[in-house]
Amino acid sequence: AHKVLAAQVAGLAGGRDRQIAGLEEAVAAQDELDYMEPPYWYYPVRQTLGRALLDAGRAGEAEVVYRQDLERVPRNGWSLHGLARSLEAQGKTAEAAEATARFDEAWARADYEI
Repeated sequence: AHKVLAAQVAGLAGGRDRQIAGLEEAVAAQDELDYMEPPYWYYPVRQTLGRALLDAGRAGEAEVVYRQDLERVPRNGWSLHGLARSLEAQGKTAEAAEATARFDEAWARADYEI
């Protein structure tokens, strides 16, 4: 939590590179947690990192992060949405359309619009 908070504060202060580096550290720390149900730390740090990368114009890196998250949780609507946005930003329209279709299916019963 400390790493995520410090990264977000850095981002708000204009330190986008420090924000991304901090979020990468937080992802690595989260990956080291033992498996537990419910998880020790539920917050999806990869989604926050993906968004920060998109905001920084680093769509290719965001794509990698969202794909990694989808390996862990294949129908995660938030990561499918981020993946579609990262693919669109790279001009990968066919792949973006496929990711959007997967998102639409996963999000069909949601009561919240992203």
